[in-house]
Amino acid sequence: MKVEIDRHDWSSLRSLWAEDSLILRAALIDLCEAASDDDVDLAVQRIEDESVSPGVLAEASVASARCLVHGIYSFSGLALARVLETLAIIASEGHRQLQSQAREIAKGCLDGILLGFPAYCEILEMSKDVDCRSSAIDLLLICGLNDPDARPAAKFALESARTSDGLVELSDLISASLAELDQV
Repeated sequence: MKVEIDRHDWSSLRSLWAEDSLILRAALIDLCEAASDDDVDLAVQRIEDESVSPGVLAEASVASARCLVHGIYSFSGLALARVLETLAIIASEGHRQLQSQAREIAKGCLDGILLGFPAYCEILEMSKDVDCRSSAIDLLLICGLNDPDARPAAKFALESARTSDGLVELSDLISASLAELDQV
């Protein structure tokens, strides 16, 4: 994830507060280096505060989403759950904003989040953490709604998960997601 963080020019990207995104960059690095659950929570809260708010995505949200997708492969436990949750928040907001003036930012966020599609499928199938699986369902739904090429694979992953014994507590969420994908 640090390589992806270094790829972006955070001083030129605007945060929600119309400032440079160096605070966001520092929060992403802090997440990479988090030594405790409290460190993870603090870093994720700072990331969310700088990049996404109800009705608003920052220019830096695109870079933030790409960095978090890269981090999926190195995080576990609470860090992975929080990263997936934050990606789901950014994806949901991006999906809502596709018809607004912020369409370019929303599309950039969704394109970045789509890069993690195979990981969301694996997390849904293999994770033991219900929060990770729930966020993976949300992310698969958003990917399927926004990318016609991903839609069949998202439906297949969700259909497969619906018949899994380990996902009984998420069956309503899976069914609702499939119903939403069937309406597209």
